[in-house]
Amino acid sequence: MKFLELAKNFRSSTRFALPRAVFMLMIYLFFCFFSSSVMTGIAMSASSFFLRYQNGINFAIFLFAFLELLSCAAIFILHYGLFLCNLRFARNQPVALSFLFVGFRQRRARRGAIFFVVPMILTCVVFAFIINAVDYFALPQFQAVEQVMEFIKNDPDSFRKLLRCYILFLVLLFFVFFPFTFVWSFVYDKPKQNFAKSMLDGLKFFGKRVFSFMAFEFVCHFRKAFFILAFNILHAFVYEKYQSDSNIYSLGSLISFASFALTLYTAASVILSIQYYYDKINEDSKEHSSN
Repeated sequence: MKFLELAKNFRSSTRFALPRAVFMLMIYLFFCFFSSSVMTGIAMSASSFFLRYQNGINFAIFLFAFLELLSCAAIFILHYGLFLCNLRFARNQPVALSFLFVGFRQRRARRGAIFFVVPMILTCVVFAFIINAVDYFALPQFQAVEQVMEFIKNDPDSFRKLLRCYILFLVLLFFVFFPFTFVWSFVYDKPKQNFAKSMLDGLKFFGKRVFSFMAFEFVCHFRKAFFILAFNILHAFVYEKYQSDSNIYSLGSLISFASFALTLYTAASVILSIQYYYDKINEDSKEHSSN
C-alpha cells in the first residue's frame, strides 16, 4: 500500500480514535511530570542529606544519578503503555486506562525501559559536550536553582539561549531514538520473544521503510506543523511589538495556548499514525505472503 493511500486512510479511519489518543497522551504526560518531580525531589533531599558529611559528596552524586535513572526507566515503561494503547486504538480494540501501566507487569517491557535509558544517557552526554564546546549553545555553569533564576532575570537574551539549548536537546533525542520507533510494537505483538529480538525486528522494519514512513508522516501532519509554526511566529511578533498593550498581550496568551493545544493534538496524532502505519504494513505483508 502506497504512503499516500495510507495517509488518506489514516485520516478517515482514526477520526474517532484521535480524541482518545489525545486524552491518553495527556494522562501519560501528567504521570511523567508527577513521577519525575517526585523522584527529583526525593533525589535532591536524599543527596543533600549525605552532603552534610565530609566524604559524602561522591555517594550523594551517585544516589542522585541512580534515582534519576529509575525515574527515567519508569517513564519509558509508561511510554510502552502509551504505544500499546495507540496500537489498540488503531486496531479498533477496547482500551482501558490500566493499559498505560501494563509495562510494570511485563518483564520484557521493564528490560526495554532499562535499555532505552542508555541512549538517553548518550544524548545527555553529547548535549553536555556541545553546550560546553560550541559558543552558540554556551550557558553559564549553574550550581543551584537560584542561579538559573538569576540568569533568566538579569540576562535579556536568556530566553533565546535556553530555547536554543532546548531545541538542540530535542533534535538529539529525535536522531537517537528515531530508529527505535517500532520496537514497542514488536514487543507487544510478540510476547514469546525476548526484548533483544523484538528490538532487532523493530530496527529492521524501520530500516526497510524509513523513507516511506517519513513521507507518510509528512503527508499526515505537514498542515498541522505549518499552523504550529504560524502560531509561534505570530506569538513572537505580538510579544515583541505590543508588550505595552495589555489587550494585545492577552491575545498573545491566547495564541500561545492555541499553539500548545495544537502541538499536543499533533503529538497524539503522530503516535497514533506510527501504530497505524505499523499495523497496516503488517497486514499487507501477511496478505502478500498468503497469496
